[in-house]
Amino acid sequence: METSQVIAGRQISLGVKLALMAFFVVLVASLFFAAVNLFGVQWYRTAAVSRMEFAGGFFAERLLQQLDLMASDGRNIATLPEIDGVVTATGQGLHDQTVKEPPDIYWRRRLEAVFDSVLRTRPHYSQMRYIGRDDNWREVVRVNRVSDRTEVVRRSALQSKGDEPYLADEAALDAGHPFFSRVTLNREYGREEGPPTIRLVVPVPGPDGRAVGALVINADFASILRAADLYPADGYAVTAMTASGDFMRYDPVTGPGPLRFHGTPGWRAEDLPDLGGIAPSGSTRATKIGWQRAINVTGLSAASLSRGDHLLLRTDIFVVTELPTPYLFAPIRQQLVYGLAVGIVLSILAGLVAWLFGNRLTKPLNRLARGLRASEPGDDLRSLIPDSNDEVAELARAVVKLNERLFQKSAKLNAIFAEAADGLITINQEGVIEEANAALARIFGYEPSELLGRNVCMLMSEEEAVKHDRMMRRRIGEATPQRLIAGREMPGRRKDGTAITVEISVASTSHAGRTRFIGVLRDVTSRREAQARSEALVQALERSNADLDAFAYFASHDLKAPLRVIDNASAWLEEDLAPYLNDDTRDSMNLLRSRVARMERLLDDLLNHSRIGRIEEKAQIVEGRELASELRGLLNLPEGFTFEVTPDFDKLHIPNMPIKTILLNLLGNSLKHHDRSTGLVRLSGSETDDAYCLSVSDDGPGIPPAYHKKVFEMFQTLRPRDEVEASGMGLAMVLKYVRIAGGQVRIESDGGRGTTMHVVWPKVCAKSGKSAWRAA
Repeated sequence: METSQVIAGRQISLGVKLALMAFFVVLVASLFFAAVNLFGVQWYRTAAVSRMEFAGGFFAERLLQQLDLMASDGRNIATLPEIDGVVTATGQGLHDQTVKEPPDIYWRRRLEAVFDSVLRTRPHYSQMRYIGRDDNWREVVRVNRVSDRTEVVRRSALQSKGDEPYLADEAALDAGHPFFSRVTLNREYGREEGPPTIRLVVPVPGPDGRAVGALVINADFASILRAADLYPADGYAVTAMTASGDFMRYDPVTGPGPLRFHGTPGWRAEDLPDLGGIAPSGSTRATKIGWQRAINVTGLSAASLSRGDHLLLRTDIFVVTELPTPYLFAPIRQQLVYGLAVGIVLSILAGLVAWLFGNRLTKPLNRLARGLRASEPGDDLRSLIPDSNDEVAELARAVVKLNERLFQKSAKLNAIFAEAADGLITINQEGVIEEANAALARIFGYEPSELLGRNVCMLMSEEEAVKHDRMMRRRIGEATPQRLIAGREMPGRRKDGTAITVEISVASTSHAGRTRFIGVLRDVTSRREAQARSEALVQALERSNADLDAFAYFASHDLKAPLRVIDNASAWLEEDLAPYLNDDTRDSMNLLRSRVARMERLLDDLLNHSRIGRIEEKAQIVEGRELASELRGLLNLPEGFTFEVTPDFDKLHIPNMPIKTILLNLLGNSLKHHDRSTGLVRLSGSETDDAYCLSVSDDGPGIPPAYHKKVFEMFQTLRPRDEVEASGMGLAMVLKYVRIAGGQVRIESDGGRGTTMHVVWPKVCAKSGKSAWRAA
């Protein structure tokens, strides 16, 4: 017999196939590495550019966040009623009779307080002003930062700023869009003095749309750059620059260096980074890979646009990121060279070893294969198990066990199909029912035998039957099993013609060239009816909430109007009858006005209590030290009293709202109900994995245990209101806040001396499901 006849009459052995497969797999892998090494120069460069662009974008984003925060502050302050009040009061001279001072002074003082509060929380802001368009853009309200304190500028010292560049473009101001000015030295009375400053200008539009003034926030540019926390690592060098040549370098160890401002001592052009021919601008996003170093220049305007918003910058600010080129390419090149060499060696060794061991491994497998081919379905296959204890014997035993398990599984599946609580059905590609279990027959009122061999459309409405036929024609022939419907509710039709609602899931499968569909059905008619009842209850609750809102609005606005009339009328009567009043009648008039004020406070507290849990309060995570500072500023601490905050509370990171409102009520109660001329109020706190534990303690009169629950009721006070002016709503609002959040509040006092209010505030609120009370 010739060699060609032997080759043609015999298949390639499994051992040779294993050897060839191992050889070719490793060879292909080696060739792939070679191709990558041959054609990967451009890929290396693309990867390096992507890495530099990512680093540049990351550092630019950190700096952009600081300007975003400044722009957000400006937009928020420009919408405050204090701005509108200053514009209205200075422009129209209106006077609200409920305010005991001229409106321009009243609104100026309120706006000064707002500026003062913002300057205290933003250490890099150096000045905040509202500038009116009249009198050559004259300052109306101005608050400066002086060292570590703030200073309100007297009206006589306010300046006209019409000659400043940031107010020269009247078209931009009338357009109404906030913008940042060029970075310049601060100017006072036309003289340059102070640090390099960047200004946010927020136009304030009038009724005709033209700017009637502008909110201007001055920020120390060096502080802005330091606050960005650009700490490079892994060999990077980062420099923040402006188009004027101002720059600040960031050292990976010591942090940001000094700001070098053009035209000042210490600034040199040769100290600027070499941009390698890249012309920087605010919209620049460019990378250049050189032999010695890679450089990326990213402008803040380009970073802003990529985030979907746009900061108007009157000067180009960009970030220069540098990295030595060897850091980019050396590791990848070395890895590919080693991988290519190892791949070639492994290809040869794998092919040789696979060929040698393949022949030995496949001999018993061939004997087993011949025995399996000669067996018939249903035969006892245990005779094919060899006496040896090798892998072939293990494979034979596995085949016998698999056959037995298949019979058992088939019987189990048949039992599950027949006894399943949900309806199960299979249909062929013509829509004919092949199998249906007893549960499905019960759902539709048939016997199982009545369903087999009939079209599935008998279980559907006419409209659903048309849709079903269209879907069947589209899905026939799809070989890949897939889920067509998952948990869809659709109308069905019982044998007696009644309509029901079923939840159905359908999947398709293909076998032997034919498509079959498997469905799981559940009768959800009762559930749909219950859902309709639930929706009706929700609508009733929404109407109830709407009525509550209407009542709260009436209580806050309509009931206050007659109270203001009573207050004004009593003041006019007292003024007209002044010559005829004695001490008793004056006390009566004062008592009348105090009761009016008490009623207004009760209405305000009632409105605030009704809104708790229904009005979204966005919170920010702040340090305990910052929150305690805000509370100290809001408390009217009497002379002789001490407000103490423990170090553990200062270290907390806690949501500011509504915890600030809760603590303010508790601290206010401790001060109002104290029975001595001197006293101590202490705020403490700790943190667990799940909650914040806060406590407010005082050395005032205790609360008897019998009143521990009663004091949380609305309009309840332990002392008469003539002794302590209070609405009795403070602790009721505290309790409502805590209950909605899923927390706890309790009183620790024996009724003697001293009281401690404990509040446990969960980190995940029960109502909203969000951490820190819907934290922003």
